[in-house]
Amino acid sequence: MEKLGFNKAENFLLKVFEERKVPGASVAFVSGEDIIWSKGFGYSNLEEKTQTTPETVFRVASVSKPVIATALLQWMDRGMFHLDDSVKGLMEEVQIRTEYEQPTVRNLLTHTSGFPVHVDPTCFELSETVTLEDMINESAITVHPPNQEIVYSNTAFNIIGYLVGLFADMPYPRYLKEGLFKPLKMDSSSFEQTNRIRKMMAQPYSRKKKSGSPIEAVKPWYGGSMPEKPCGSLFTTATDLGNFMIAQINSGLYRGNRILKAETMKEMHRLQASAGNSRSGYALSWKRNWHYGNLMLSHTGGNLGWTAHFAFYPELKIGVIILCNLNDNSGWRPPARETLHLLVGGTLSFDPETTRMKETPEIWDKLKGRYDKQFQEAEISIDEENLVLRKEKEKSYLEDYGNERYILHGGGSDGMELTFEFDGEGFAKQFDLEAQMFLRFHKDTRSINKFAKLEGVWQGIYVHPYGQFKMELEIRSGTVASVTNMTGNRVSISNFKAEQGHATGNFRFKNLPRYIGWGAKEMEAELKLAVIEDVLEGRMTFKSDIGKSIVPLALSRTRNTPQTLKRG
Repeated sequence: MEKLGFNKAENFLLKVFEERKVPGASVAFVSGEDIIWSKGFGYSNLEEKTQTTPETVFRVASVSKPVIATALLQWMDRGMFHLDDSVKGLMEEVQIRTEYEQPTVRNLLTHTSGFPVHVDPTCFELSETVTLEDMINESAITVHPPNQEIVYSNTAFNIIGYLVGLFADMPYPRYLKEGLFKPLKMDSSSFEQTNRIRKMMAQPYSRKKKSGSPIEAVKPWYGGSMPEKPCGSLFTTATDLGNFMIAQINSGLYRGNRILKAETMKEMHRLQASAGNSRSGYALSWKRNWHYGNLMLSHTGGNLGWTAHFAFYPELKIGVIILCNLNDNSGWRPPARETLHLLVGGTLSFDPETTRMKETPEIWDKLKGRYDKQFQEAEISIDEENLVLRKEKEKSYLEDYGNERYILHGGGSDGMELTFEFDGEGFAKQFDLEAQMFLRFHKDTRSINKFAKLEGVWQGIYVHPYGQFKMELEIRSGTVASVTNMTGNRVSISNFKAEQGHATGNFRFKNLPRYIGWGAKEMEAELKLAVIEDVLEGRMTFKSDIGKSIVPLALSRTRNTPQTLKRG
């Protein structure tokens, strides 16, 4: 590889780390069977001015997932299960609560199990943790059938780690040490916070999402259970992960040690769950996308004080690992994809003149419009003879790649492939991007019952990233109401209005104790509901110092609640 690729990549990373004010980072580049470059940037400990090196230990959050998945597939190679086996038949002390068909192992590995998004708690004392089995039993509740859609699931990979321990007849961290880390020479890697790991580990830092807020050191914490959650508790180095990457891009081999059969590794990299009819989605644990025309497998990670990104082009046998000791709660992840593109001679600069059309193609009129995915809105428009995607505050230019595929330039999905799908009249009905499907926006035309009597008690269940919660909304008048919060305590709703079938208002409450560690001591929830077919439904937006989440909400009347006002 030309020296120029290294210089461009390193200069790019230096600029990013300075702009983001990242305390420390460790980076490794892999090509073929070797780590061809590695370097530490900044400080692993700001207070002590300790320099970061490629051997500094970081917690890599969800980059743990492909590692724990590889360990599980080792047991498939030994004949312990098949990918399409029901998970229920493999487990002992863990139960998946579902009213649908039980998910398979393949469902767990591809985020198609039917589990909702779930954030595991953080604990600052060992006494606060629960067993891994108890944590899984608490969160393993499906909300839709398997294979219906891709929904990123920590719970699924906690079950995968549990299965690894079950097959090995030992705690899963001990098996990983012997069965995977030893043959890969990953000598500084562990799923346990041993004294040795603690001594080698960088100091993690956090910043609240509020602009200008300072970086704060994060004290040691545990991932909610003991042993810690498999989905995000790997402690490792950039060079150790480089060894893991070498095995991934060399059909399961590292320095003559085979960790997986070649056909199993091929299956691990194959597209298993696609976003719509696109070429993007999930392999087994890996995000599988096309990046500037190259097949790319990758995974990001982020938890309290840590962020990481692992990306490689399997066909070119080249990859990048970036580990950082900062999570600023903005959703930012280290730019491994961009660095990878620079390494192979690409450029990140883009001139909209190169995609500007002298005559607007007729098909563009059938692509234009609003799209959404559960409260995430996007718009395809024509901007100065360019086709443009706007999503949140990002703007991306679309370059026609053929076969209804486009490459994005700019924004958080720079270089990624976007695919349109069409209805019978030739209009785009959705676009697929990474592992998501954005459907063309259609206004809800269902009638709101403006004559509904809102006073009374409404009940329902909603799914938040912290778990499933029961809610009881009591409306006493058009301006007075109360609601139960996540802890089951009743609080008053401020700015409440109930009129003409609509109910709106806000309420505040203290965050759940096991989630305060993320930096949000208090939460505010905003209700926007309307009565449709005698159900009070809409959305609830949760806001805190570290961000927001929006969840759908549907509440039904309790018995003996008057339903409709008599017309004049």
